[in-house]
Amino acid sequence: MNRNLRFLLFNIVFVLVFFIPLRELVLTSWKSEYYTYIPFIPFISAYLIHEERRDIFSHQEYSLPLGLPLIVISGLFLYVAHANAPLAGSADRLSLITFLLIALWTGGFTLFYGARALRAAAFPLLFLLFAVPIPNALLNWTIVFLQTGSAEVSYWLIRISGVPIARDGFVFHMPTLDIEVAPQCSGIRSSLSLLITGVLAAYFFLRTGWASAILIASLVPLAILKNGIRISVLTFLTIYWDKDFLHGDLHTRGGFVFFVLALLLAGGIIMLLRKMEGRKSAR
Repeated sequence: MNRNLRFLLFNIVFVLVFFIPLRELVLTSWKSEYYTYIPFIPFISAYLIHEERRDIFSHQEYSLPLGLPLIVISGLFLYVAHANAPLAGSADRLSLITFLLIALWTGGFTLFYGARALRAAAFPLLFLLFAVPIPNALLNWTIVFLQTGSAEVSYWLIRISGVPIARDGFVFHMPTLDIEVAPQCSGIRSSLSLLITGVLAAYFFLRTGWASAILIASLVPLAILKNGIRISVLTFLTIYWDKDFLHGDLHTRGGFVFFVLALLLAGGIIMLLRKMEGRKSAR
């Protein structure tokens, strides 16, 4: 039995043994308004491994000292997490279990293909961490952070436009309109999508770590700017065009339009960083 067939059997056993938490993860992603992207993450990682297969699998070796302890330790923590009944059904428990499942599967990959393959496949394997649901405390903090930033940007855009505006926290008062930048207006879902897209773009288009770090760091203000522009545009359309814009399709389903705007801005940053990389390499 060759190495690939053994790893395939490992994957079959992995799915059968952990079918219930894997199913819970998929069902949660379908029901959640934040995690609709999770089912696509393993397929993207598989594609990345396939594209880099020559580098990853150029030197294959079994690695019991590294792979087996990772499997055993992750398995023990999974058993403890599964046996902890008071946490059953909680989002944080699912986050922990998903993280441990990824660690255990990574241990299996290392066991069958070795430490060199693990290093070569570092990015595709780390990318799997996007499949981990964000713990509640961190998710709530992120929503408040994006909500605050979006409210600040939209307030100043409206004020600069000349529309009379008074602010009371997240509530804006204008002569013919009062709006609230609610947590639902934080743009958390599109911001997560922008982050994932930006990380992939850095991997494919940038060659240096400093350029990738700059791009990824710029995604946060880009997400806030994009959401602030969206709130401002909806406000202007409601004031000067039709009040139905505040409850229409552009409000409820128009996030994609502004997401494309953020992608275009990110594309401009990538082009600038590529030029800077070229200049440094020429030196």
